[in-house]
Amino acid sequence: MYGVITYLRNKLFDCGFIEEKSHSVKIISVGNLRVGGTGKTPFVEYLIKRLSPHFNLAILSRGYGRKTKGFILLNPHHSASEVGDEPLLLYKRNPNTLVAVCEDRNKGVENILTHSPETNLIILDDAYQHRYINRNINILLTEYNRPFFKDKVIPYGRLREYAQGAKRADYIVITKCPPLNENQKQNFVSKLKPLSNQKIFFSNIVYKQPYHIKNKENKINIKDYSVILFTGIANNSHIIEYLNSLTKVIDTITFSDHHNFTSKDKTQIIERYKTLSQKDTILLTTEKDAMRLQNFETDIYVLPIDIEVHQYGENNNLIENTIQEDVK
Repeated sequence: MYGVITYLRNKLFDCGFIEEKSHSVKIISVGNLRVGGTGKTPFVEYLIKRLSPHFNLAILSRGYGRKTKGFILLNPHHSASEVGDEPLLLYKRNPNTLVAVCEDRNKGVENILTHSPETNLIILDDAYQHRYINRNINILLTEYNRPFFKDKVIPYGRLREYAQGAKRADYIVITKCPPLNENQKQNFVSKLKPLSNQKIFFSNIVYKQPYHIKNKENKINIKDYSVILFTGIANNSHIIEYLNSLTKVIDTITFSDHHNFTSKDKTQIIERYKTLSQKDTILLTTEKDAMRLQNFETDIYVLPIDIEVHQYGENNNLIENTIQEDVK
């Protein structure tokens, strides 16, 4: 039933019965077909870093999980409960970039342009299914180990809509890739079956030195410590795999995606840490989770990540160069 409803809704857009509103500013949408876990936030930050030198850039998100409504322009005093953990993370890592939240994307764009009329590019975070707004480039993310063409629509799988929705994408980015040779890439693309106009990119995670949650300058070498990992993200398997390649993971404590850590949760984490910790053991979490952690009674270290993105094919272009060409 869920798949049928989304199919009919998309048909109404495709046939023009429901209008997509256009704006005077260039717009890029980033999203996925699958619920959670495709590496969307690191990818959006990658675009911020690479496109900011060339555009007056703004980020617009609905602010999933926030307890507020309406348009909010992020400032240093906002909390994750007010604006959502992902927008807050993007803002804190990119304080010179305008980041806003609004559940109505069209109103959000209008408010951004009213506040900052010099804005000439807006990235819509998690907006692949939000079709009420027209975009210049539609970017679809799919995870290498969990591609949409092997999945099914909710409730039988994790897809928000049928896999044929991938046809709306201008770019398809395969995320969280292990080291791949050209034959492996070609094999994946043959299963992906992209349209002739679609550009394909492969991306991989690059892990950085962990830092103390209260002092980013206080960094450590993860190889010198054993780890108790706790996360509230959609999929932590890649993190666990990475840590196991470098050090001993004593335990993992897993919460649901966007989990709001309660006092009870914090007590549970600290008690587990005290019970299981060995010499030189640290508590480790993700940057996204760190946005929802306050007043923790013990030291926590944060594992930052970056990504690399390259186009598939002979050109092997960086995605930022391709975007600059396509939004002219």
